[in-house]
Amino acid sequence: MQQLTKDVYAETDVRGANVGFVVTGEGVVLIDSPMVPSEARRWREQIAEITDQEIIYLINTDHHRGHVLGNQYLTTAVIAHELAWKEMKSYGDSFRQRLINRFIKDNKPEVAAEFENLKIILPRLTFTNRMILHKGNKTIRLIHVGGHTPATSLVHVVEDSVLFTGDIVVKDRHPFIGHGNSKEWLDALTFIRQLGVRTIVPGHGEICDKETLQQLSEYIRQMRAQVRKLYRAGRTKTETASRVDLFDFFPVPDKDRQRTRKRFKASVGRVYEEVRAGYELSPKAKKK
Repeated sequence: MQQLTKDVYAETDVRGANVGFVVTGEGVVLIDSPMVPSEARRWREQIAEITDQEIIYLINTDHHRGHVLGNQYLTTAVIAHELAWKEMKSYGDSFRQRLINRFIKDNKPEVAAEFENLKIILPRLTFTNRMILHKGNKTIRLIHVGGHTPATSLVHVVEDSVLFTGDIVVKDRHPFIGHGNSKEWLDALTFIRQLGVRTIVPGHGEICDKETLQQLSEYIRQMRAQVRKLYRAGRTKTETASRVDLFDFFPVPDKDRQRTRKRFKASVGRVYEEVRAGYELSPKAKKK
């Protein structure tokens, strides 16, 4: 666990996404939850060692499993974008079984067994654009940006100049665009640059600052440019996915190459659909 300021903490060493919390003086506000049940329970124990304040809210930055599966071990007072709620309410038995099968396939049966009694805790409070929590001496802004998913949102702890970005920012790894929109993603990164924040807690990777945004933006711009060129040359989506030359832009451990390659192709495919839709809507729109 890292203490970022007097009242703000983050953890980057859990499976799933990075998590954090804010001690407000009127209770603890969590940002995302560890995916694996045992890690979520341990996270709660660590919080209790730091403060005796009760957990009053848990903010999910989107609906992906790496951000929400630990909710049931932390609190039922969950906040998220309304589109995250819409997705999460569809998580049922088949969702749980796919999760169990994934860990069995990864030769981690002990982790798979932890999800047998999985219960999805849906958000009790939702928002559409922005929401502000005033607790103790803290102002916590929830800002919808989309990009990674239609529901992706930022959590800005104003007084501490800390921004939890969810997966709209990832450090030293490929961003996953397969469920998102690359133009919205670039707009979100531009918006973050304009915020008065010193410290960024990305969805994945180590704590960083605004310098990380430039590399991410360049990656997405290059992907859009390459996909557009290949589309205009008449390449299919499958052909384009095999020809975009960006896989080595970020380091990929050998053990993760197969899964990362699959996600990379999904990202290219999503951008291809964006480009195709743009040309079908306006054949003269060739700049964006």
